[in-house]
Amino acid sequence: MSLKARIKSLSEVPEALQSFYTEQSGEFVLSVEGMVGKDKLDEFRDNNVNLKRQLEERDAKFKDVDIDKYRELLDRDQKERDKKLIDAGQFEQLLSERTAAMKADFEKQIKAAGDEKTKLSGQLEGLLIDSAIRDAAAKTGVRSTAVDDVMLRGRAMFRLVEGKATAMNGDAPQFGKDGSPLGISEWVSGLTESAPHLFEPSSGTGAPKAGSQAVNVGAGKVARNDSAGFLANLDAIASGKTKVV
Repeated sequence: MSLKARIKSLSEVPEALQSFYTEQSGEFVLSVEGMVGKDKLDEFRDNNVNLKRQLEERDAKFKDVDIDKYRELLDRDQKERDKKLIDAGQFEQLLSERTAAMKADFEKQIKAAGDEKTKLSGQLEGLLIDSAIRDAAAKTGVRSTAVDDVMLRGRAMFRLVEGKATAMNGDAPQFGKDGSPLGISEWVSGLTESAPHLFEPSSGTGAPKAGSQAVNVGAGKVARNDSAGFLANLDAIASGKTKVV
């Protein structure tokens, strides 16, 4: 049995599970710490689609422009202007304009090189972080339908620091349980406690997932704060065989 993130009425879920929903704007929302709503994921996908469309529209706008011919016209125009200045004896103005043009071109090249380096660095950082998150998600048992959710969370908090993906809080690194910078594997494992709905149910009844802590409250019972145990026993809770305490 899987729980819906949003429902119209509490009657859509068993009575034993209704206390886990809170009313928001006329709907009932599953109370799970750190859950990213479907609207946020849709916004993320829509932004990517819109960006792709904008790039395609820009390319279509300039597809018939002959760059070489355009440059040839600019060069011809500049030569005609230079000839007029020479014929008028305005050599200082000509030299001043040429110097300014060379300086502007040089600064433009420097900026372009810097922008390209920043762009490539960002792309490399994104690829490395995405790859590490996908790998950790697969090893930790993240649901296939929840990988985008996990990646969206990870992209918002991880950056490459000295070539290593590190969780950041602003400009300050976050630290793991051993005092070293929090890495992706440890972070994904921690989601089994804060966001257990992202993971596949454990194979054993009542067995906690990797990285979670079981709460021993006796047979036939699951502690309210035992997220992993709760998800692993959904059917038993719904049927009344297991109680939430």
